[in-house]
Order: sequence, then structure tokens, then C-alpha cells
Amino acid sequence: MKKLIEFCRGKCDCTNCGLLILRILPSYFLFANHGWGKIINPEKWVKLGNAFSKYFGGILDFANPVFGFTAAFSESICAVLVLVGLFTRPAATLVAATMFVAAFHHITTTGSPESAFVYFSIFATIVATGPGKYSIDQMFFPKHEV
Repeated sequence: MKKLIEFCRGKCDCTNCGLLILRILPSYFLFANHGWGKIINPEKWVKLGNAFSKYFGGILDFANPVFGFTAAFSESICAVLVLVGLFTRPAATLVAATMFVAAFHHITTTGSPESAFVYFSIFATIVATGPGKYSIDQMFFPKHEV
């Protein structure tokens, strides 16, 4: 009961629990609802890549499969890495960049960038804060006090 009262008064440091929740839930939903279907369908990679290269006047069209694979990779493999907390900052950086491009794509086409901006905000926050104490990164790469 004492812990509950401390929590309610804001005296309990639950930052690491919050970071764990912030990593697990959005990463799972990004992987399950967006990433898995893209990474297993290489036919989609050209269309995904076009969402980025179209802003360069056709100069980068040859690289559409590479850009598409990068988007699929970030929404699937990188989302799983963030979920477990392994190579969290680099993986979250790639996801945040992908979501920024996705948001810009939705602004110029479908007009509904909300989901992409929400994912961008979450993964940008993870880049800024790190994975927290409850992560594989923390086990293998603990921060050394200077």
C-alpha cells in the first residue's frame, strides 16, 4: 500500500517501466499491423520505395526496391529490435525516419498522416531517451559512470 501511495504522489520513479511500455506496445503494433505484411512481400517494395523517390522528380526511381526494402525492414525488423531493446537507438532512428517520410507521403496523397506522426513521435522519443533499464541493450552495453 505504501508503494501505491508513493506512486500516486509522484514519488515513485517509474521511468524505466514507462520506457518499457513505450517500447513494447507501439513496436508490436507497428510490426503486426504494418511491418510483417511488407517484409514478406518483396513485390510491394517498389511501390513503397516510390513513396520516397517520387519527390525527386524520377531521378531515384532505379532505387525504389532499395527504399521499399528499407521501409519494410524498419517497420518489421527494427520494430522487433526496439521491442526487445536491442540496438534500440539505431533501430528507433530508422523507424522514426521511415515514419516521417510516411507522414509526408500521407500529407501529399491520402491526407491522413496522424498514425505516421504518432509512430514518429514515439520512436523519436525512444531515440532521445534510450531503451531504459529493462532492455537487452542495458544488459550487454551498460552505461559507465564517468
